[in-house]
This record gives sequence, structure tokens and C-alpha cells, in this order.
Amino acid sequence: MARHRPPAVGVDFGTTTSLVARRNGSEPLELLPIGAAQRWLPSLAGRQDGHLLVGEDAADLSSTQVIRSIKRAITFDQPTVTLGNGEQLDRDEVIVALLRAVGERSAARGVPLDRQRDLRIGCPAMWRREQRHLLLDLVRRAGIDVGAASLVEEPVAAGLAWIGSGAIDARRVGGRLLVFDMGGGTLDIAVLDIAPGDPPVVSVLTSTGLPVAGDALDEAIAEDLTAEIGKNGIDLLALKRPEAARDNILEQARQAKMLLSTEEQARVVFRRVIFGTQVPPVAYGRERLEEVFRPQLEQAEQKLWDALRLARLTHVRNSSVRTILHTPLDDLAADVDHVLLAGGMSRIPAVRRRLAELLPHATLHDSVGVSPDETVVAGLADTGDADPINLYRPGFDFTLSWDGGRFPLYEAYTPLFETYQLATMNEPSYVISAGQRQGVPQHRQGELRVHSATGPAVNIERFDREGKVQDVLEKLPVKFGHRDVTFRLYTDGRVILMDGAGHSHTLRVEPWPMIEGAGSRPEDIPVPDPTVHYPFNRS
Repeated sequence: MARHRPPAVGVDFGTTTSLVARRNGSEPLELLPIGAAQRWLPSLAGRQDGHLLVGEDAADLSSTQVIRSIKRAITFDQPTVTLGNGEQLDRDEVIVALLRAVGERSAARGVPLDRQRDLRIGCPAMWRREQRHLLLDLVRRAGIDVGAASLVEEPVAAGLAWIGSGAIDARRVGGRLLVFDMGGGTLDIAVLDIAPGDPPVVSVLTSTGLPVAGDALDEAIAEDLTAEIGKNGIDLLALKRPEAARDNILEQARQAKMLLSTEEQARVVFRRVIFGTQVPPVAYGRERLEEVFRPQLEQAEQKLWDALRLARLTHVRNSSVRTILHTPLDDLAADVDHVLLAGGMSRIPAVRRRLAELLPHATLHDSVGVSPDETVVAGLADTGDADPINLYRPGFDFTLSWDGGRFPLYEAYTPLFETYQLATMNEPSYVISAGQRQGVPQHRQGELRVHSATGPAVNIERFDREGKVQDVLEKLPVKFGHRDVTFRLYTDGRVILMDGAGHSHTLRVEPWPMIEGAGSRPEDIPVPDPTVHYPFNRS
């Protein structure tokens, strides 16, 4: 008998488009048609006569009045964005208006977002805690009541969509899935471990990303087209409306990129009314696009290898990091059983071809029953089970508190370390100390508490010297003394806390998964106690 699964609604506030999907139990996925002509709402905004317009209304404005990719303003911590005409718009105001439009159109289709018990919203894997909380705050300001638990990292959502699509029989077949989600604003990569069962156990080994994707390629193509125009003696700065000319070139670059996903050549035509003269059309071929795209794709390749190394670190205990750093690429590639291509940029043939070359033993998938740019929203509306813990960016807060004071030892979603720091680590970990300089008293006693990103407290398991669970605590008493309290958080979920009296405690957050993995466990090699490394940036 099939398990009853409650309905779920997913909202993908994307860089280029925004989508909403609903799934009721085991019924087929329903993509709500929230666009005027398409199923998606364009993530566009602009101002005309003092009024803020969004979606298709903004698409009809002059290019100098339109702002695209407003989501990137969160990624780059930009509180305002500037239109082509020099006018500045408040980032938060624009995003709230777009989200409000998403909510109103969803309600018109019979799915009021403010009444959903299971509402999930996607976010890039690389976003920090404050960026995630900002999105949630803007969602609430748009009239949609959500909690932090509603946030799901976009590549993880894509992976859940793939598992739920029946691409494999996850009740009997497991393996390692790499999600390569290249959208308009970010590249997101996740590595998921699938242990077969009914339901399968899905654990997020790691997810990471880059703040460049489709928009960056548009700009690179536009720069190439600008150079081509210059060969005809046209100086953009000498034109009456140089900003309009640049916007027209960028729009032609976007269209050429999309066309070259299916065609070998695109004919790029520029608007004479903008340039003031007839600009010869440009025959732009796929080979030329791939040449422009090559530096970005190489950067993406490096991030892919980083993700696979980070995934291996979750399986290592008292093992040599050096071994992982020097793992041959062929061995890293062998860890991957399946690759899922998601996001609109996955349509570029060079992406699929290169991933097939890098990961020759893996099966490539680019469909979960919907188009690549609908994969994330399909996963957000998935009603299956998955462990949401990202072992590289765990969603827990660890806080040291005492009468009249508190010190955050670790804030949810902070990377445990940066990749470049691995070369100096015996065992990868996030390490920080709190003492008198941080206001911690040298006498009395405090306590360590753990909370999920949503706020509720999480139990702590304490282990004895033999590695067995000694007790389960809501809070751990911590003695203060003349020593600093040292806190170490490892990628396999272990916590080592040294209190002010020099007593060591081995802990684990109770819901943290014990990863057995699908192979690829490096050989255990005893090493000395790890050196303390302070994070460079705790913001």
C-alpha cells in the first residue's frame, strides 16, 4: 500500500523566470500557469511614470527602464540596482513586488500561497545565512507566511525531482548523484548519496556553487558582438544613446545563446533606430559561442572537482586530507554514478559534451519529465523524503551562553572551511575559540545549545571514550576557566568541545546523518590531533 504523502507547493524565484508547482500526494506534478503567455512569470521589473512594473508589464518597457536578474542583487549584497537611464531602484522593493505577483497569480489559479501547510522555496547553494533569511523576510513582506524550514537549496531540489521522477528505482538501486544546475545567475552543484529503500535515504554530502552562470555568458557574447560592431567603424560612445545600444547588443546576445542551443548558427540583427545607421548582421556560430564560453566552463569544471572532494571529506574520519587533495581526477569521476543537468544553461551542447568527457562512467540525465529550467520547482514540490542536512553547510546554530551573555560558535549555513584552506589542515573542520576577549567569564558555568535554522532546539548526543552514546542532552553544561572554550565542527558531523577546564567532550547533533556512502571512502590513516584554524570570515 502506498504511503500517504501530504500535498506540497514549490516556488522557484529564479534569476530569469519564476515558477510555481504543486503535487498532491502521489499525483502527477502540476505546474501552475502564472505567466500571461507561458507557465512562468518573467523575473523582470522596471519603472514607468513613477510606478513599479513587474513581469510581462516590465518586458514592454524601454530597455533603459528594465532591470533583469534582480535575484543577483542578493547574491552580490547590492541593496540597490541602477536602471539604464541612471534611476536607482530598491532591491527589496523590487523583489517583494515580484513575489507578490507570484502570490496573486497563484491564488488566481486556486493555490493561495499564504494558506499552504507545506510550502518550499528554493535558494542558491552558495547563499549565506543572512542572504537566506533576507529572502524569507521578503517573502513574508509579499504576504506569504513561511519559516526557514521552507528553504531548500536549488540543486538539492533538482536532485529530489530526479529521484522522484523514477529515473532509477530508488527502492532497490542507490548510488552517487551529482547535480549540475547552471541557471541564469548562479552555478549550483550538489552531491547526493542515495541509499536504496522504501523510501530511499537521501543525504546531501555537499553543495556549493559560483555566482556566475547564464548572465555572465550573455555579457561575454555581448562583448564579443561589440568588438565585431567596432570592426565596422561604429563607436558606441559616440552614439546619441550608447546605453540603449549596449542593451540592444545584450538582448541580441541572449537570443543568440538560446538559438545556438539547437542550431549551429544564429543571425544577429541590430536595430537601426538605436544605432542611427545600418549595422551589418553578424553570423554567430556555435563554435564561436563555445570559444567565448570556454573560460566560464573551465571555472565550472574546477568547482565540480571541488564538490567531489568535499563529498569525500564527509566520509573521512582521522584520515589524511592530503590524500583527498591529491586524488586523481579519474578516481573522483568514478565516485559518480549519475549526473543530472538542470537549469537553462544545461541546454548548451558544450555543457553536456564536457560533463560526459569528465565523468565517462556516469549516466547523464537532463529530464525529469519537465524542461531543465523547471527541474528545481518540480523538486521543491516533491513530497518524498530526504535528509536536508548539507554536510558542508549544516543548518544548525551552535551557541555558548551564560548568565548575561552569549557567543555564537557557529551560524547555520556557514561553510565549514574554504577549499584553499584544506592544504593546511590535517582533518577538515571549522574551529573557533571563545574566551575572555569574547566576554566569556573565567568562572562559573555556561551551556552549549544547538538550534535548527528554524529556531527549535536540537538534541545533542555525547559519546564516551569507547565511542558509544553516553547520554542525549537538550543542552551541554560547559565549565569555564582560564582556558578558552574551543569548538571544532567536522564534516562527518562530529563536534569536539574543549571547555575552560581542559575537559574534552565528543558530541554529535542527534539528527545528523551517519553516512556510510556508496563507496569512494578513502583509506583511513591515523594523524596527529588537528591544528586549530580560525575562520577568515565569519560573516
